[in-house]
Amino acid sequence: MKKIIVLLYPHLSNRLKILAEKFLKKFDGGEYWSDSLRKIYKKNYDISIGTGTYGVFKQGKYKYINFGNYCSIANGLEYFPRNHPKNFATTHPVFYNDNLGLVKNSPIEFSKLIIENDVWIGKNVMITSKCDYIGNGAIIGAGSVVTKNVEPYTIVAGNPAKVIGMRFDEKIIDLLEKSKWYELSINELKKYIRYVDNPEKFANKIIESRILH
Repeated sequence: MKKIIVLLYPHLSNRLKILAEKFLKKFDGGEYWSDSLRKIYKKNYDISIGTGTYGVFKQGKYKYINFGNYCSIANGLEYFPRNHPKNFATTHPVFYNDNLGLVKNSPIEFSKLIIENDVWIGKNVMITSKCDYIGNGAIIGAGSVVTKNVEPYTIVAGNPAKVIGMRFDEKIIDLLEKSKWYELSINELKKYIRYVDNPEKFANKIIESRILH
């Protein structure tokens, strides 16, 4: 049944697409784990959505974003892949939006946003085309307007979003990056759950396991 839905999805009406996605969310591991949903979004919307990532299955709304593993995305995320041109005679889209009939090829390209792993984005965040990268472990506070790239494990908030802190010191960040824990499946991570409130130990245990294997 799941394979049939994946094959038929591009031919369905919007209403049936919504029903198909609801079916997969209920019977194929939910939006956290459904491989079928991820295949649909990659094939039909060119959106890569990593394992465990949730809050982004919006029928192609985020077609200019690729999401890594284990990202937590709250409602209301808006990404603007291009902006009105300040240097044109006018900022009106009729002069650069090829869907409006005046120009055949848009002179303004769409940006692509890469969101890496373990990124938490709070409710009603706006991200502009000037931002094309959000690093591993970053946190973006609710209601923020992000106008530039966000480095790994950085906490930003505000309008425009500014750095308000770091999640960990350099030692812990280095260990977490070496562990690459976000590449593991949920079943592989089960054995490390007991250490999750101790990031250093959590990372070291995974690193040790990788060395042994």
